[in-house]
Order: sequence, then structure tokens, then C-alpha cells
Amino acid sequence: MTARPLPQNHDLERQALACVLIDTNAWTHLADLAPAAWHNPATRELAGLMHELHAAGQPLDDLGLILQRAADSKRGQTVNTAFLQAVMGMEVSAFYAERYAAELRHLHGRREAIRRAHQLVHHASEGDLSPDELATMASQVGGALDVRSRSGFTSHAQAIDEALADMESEAPNAISTGFVDLDAQLLGWEPGAMYVLAARPAMGKSALGYSFVTLAAQNGMHAAVGSLEMPAKALTTRSIATAASVDLNRIRQRILTPAEKQRCRNAAARLRGLPITFMDAPDQTGSSIARDARKLRAAGKLDFLMIDYLQLIETGNADSGNRVQEVSQISRTLKKLAMELQIPIVVLSQLSRAVEARPNKRPVLSDLRESGAIEQDADTVMFIYRDEYYNPNTDQQGIAEVIVGKQRNGPVGSVKLAYNSEFVRFANLSRQPDLYGAA
Repeated sequence: MTARPLPQNHDLERQALACVLIDTNAWTHLADLAPAAWHNPATRELAGLMHELHAAGQPLDDLGLILQRAADSKRGQTVNTAFLQAVMGMEVSAFYAERYAAELRHLHGRREAIRRAHQLVHHASEGDLSPDELATMASQVGGALDVRSRSGFTSHAQAIDEALADMESEAPNAISTGFVDLDAQLLGWEPGAMYVLAARPAMGKSALGYSFVTLAAQNGMHAAVGSLEMPAKALTTRSIATAASVDLNRIRQRILTPAEKQRCRNAAARLRGLPITFMDAPDQTGSSIARDARKLRAAGKLDFLMIDYLQLIETGNADSGNRVQEVSQISRTLKKLAMELQIPIVVLSQLSRAVEARPNKRPVLSDLRESGAIEQDADTVMFIYRDEYYNPNTDQQGIAEVIVGKQRNGPVGSVKLAYNSEFVRFANLSRQPDLYGAA
């Protein structure tokens, strides 16, 4: 059977470059096309020459200059007078350069999807990859069809313009944490950043992490929870209890009063419509979390991701034998995922027992369990400390400290939140309305 040719349109490629020779302003639409977007070797070489001329500050429409540079770089056999005349002979208008660029991205995406699919078939046939690795490879096939303008390079001028535009915006490009003082410290959750929230057991890290999810969803963001510690039903039961101001143990023991049951029903009605998705398979790996997150993001259902918790994630490599390296690998995977999807990711983490052996129980960065890479990969590292847990007679009753031990783009410091141990609820100390809206 004759193989079908790859999707391509060489006339369209020549038309796109003809636009630049007619009006050099058209280059702004074509400059970020990857070299592989030009299927024809001649148009790929000409586009490369235009890149070089543009970088050197030289005119892109000077045919003599193009031919001279082609000859000097031993590309004269491909980019010659006959080829340039053929390009100039195309009937085009520079007005359509943006449309041509979009179509070339689409064709390139289809070719890349075919290439990745062939790789998947090859490895599936050979059996040289684990099922998890094959599933990850399969999830990346469709990613090639993302035809948005993208490039592996950003010019200094582009970066400056983006920074200025960000400065001039009315508010930071971030999702509110839902806590006034924490927003003042962090500016909120920023796209592409990874946040680590770490604590010893019984400090309330799962409760605070899920509060972040709920508050993001209440602000209209699509949130997801990668929960390896508790199933979705257990998390939502906790959430209902917190929102209804009902003791969770009374729910578990089925000894609720009629009034408490009604408060739970009311809370459930308020929470039910929130755009939250759970990824609660018990055997999740770093790769499977990334794969599921990509699916949700592609479907427009992911703006914020919380993972509970880091040390429970597996790599899928049973032969590793080195848990520190595994956690380091997972940490890097999650940081790259945040940057790829341009979403904030909050990762919960355990602390080592070294905290308990010190007179001062406030956590520090060296207490992060199993990997110094967590500290390196995270944009922000936060710890929860409740003095009342260690010192029953403290004057800090009902107060939780969120210690910002690292912040890549801001100061470190400490923020105090109100904490209700009966309902495992965090709130603003400034006595703002209850974060769940409970009566």
C-alpha cells in the first residue's frame, strides 16, 4: 500500500514569504514559525535567511542581500535567483500574512501529530516502554494540534514589551488565595508557578489546600484536585462539614441533629455547582497527573491545580530504588507542568520529623522531606505552624501561621490566619465574612 503524503502546501509557503518581500511588516506574523513549519527545503532555507537578516537589522526584501548571504552560507543552490523569482511571482497580498501563518501552523501540527503517532505505534509494538510511559506519549499526540502561535524563543524586546504591559495592568495577573493577608504577601496564585504548602500532621494542610481550591472555584476558576490521600467523597464531606459549621465526627457517627442536617444540606447546595474536578485514582504517577491535567486544560476546565500530597506520588518506575531521586523527578515534572499549562499548581508536602526534635517547632526549608529539589523547583514554599498544638497555654489560641520560607519574586515572611479546630476551618483574622459563606 502506497503511503499517503504528509500534509503540506508548498505554494502556501511561497505565498507567505512573498508577503514579506512585498511588505516587510508581514514578517511579524511569520517570525515565530518553527523551522519544521516550512515543509519545502527551499522555503525553509529562505525563512532561515530572513531570520538572520532580521537579527542583523538588515532589510528582508533586498533580493541581492538574500542571494549574497545564501551564497556565503553555501545555501545558494537552494535559494537562488530562479527560486526568488518564483516566490515573487506568486499572486498575494501582505494583508493575508497572518492567515497564511495560521494555516502553516495547522499543517505543521498535523505533521507533528502523525510523527508522534508513529512513535507511539513503534514503541507499543516493540514493548520497550512501560504502560504509563506509553499513555503519556499517547496524551502528547493531540498536543501537537495546538495551533496557537508558539516558539521556543522570545526576543529581549518582546520580553520587555510583555513586562511593561503587565506593569501597566490594573491588577496582578494572579488568582486570589481568598485570604486578604496572604494575598498581600504573595499577590495571589500566579500562572506558571509552583507553590509548596508543607506541614507536619495535624496542622491542617489538607484543609487549607482544599480551601484554596474552593475559593478559586468560587471566584469562577476551574479547579482540580489531585488527591492521593483521600477520595473525592471524603474531601467533599469535610468541605460540607466545614461550610456548615458541623463537627465532622458527628457526621461520621451519624448523630446529627435535624438542624445540623439542614445546615449540611444548605452547604452542599452552595458547594455543589463549583467547577471542581477530582483526579483521585490511588495509583497516580507524576506522568498520569500531567496527562490528566493536559486533558482538562485542553477542555477549558483547568485554571488551578492542587495536589495532596507530593510524597504519595509514584514515578511508575518500580526499579528506581531511590525515593529521593523519585521525589526530585516528580517535583521537576510538576514545575514544568505549571509552566507548560500556564496555571498555578499548589503541591502539599510532608515535613521531616526533625521539626519535633527541636525546641522551636517552626518549620524551615531544610525540613522538607525527602528532597532538596522541592525547595529548588518551587517558586514559593509555605509552612503551616499552630503554636496551640505544641503549647496549650499559648496566647495564640485559634491562630495559624502561614510562614513563607521562600518566594522567588517576593519577600519571605509570616501571615496569620484564624483557625477553628472544631470545624477545621481557616479564615481571615480581619473578621471578613466566612470563607465558605456559612451562616
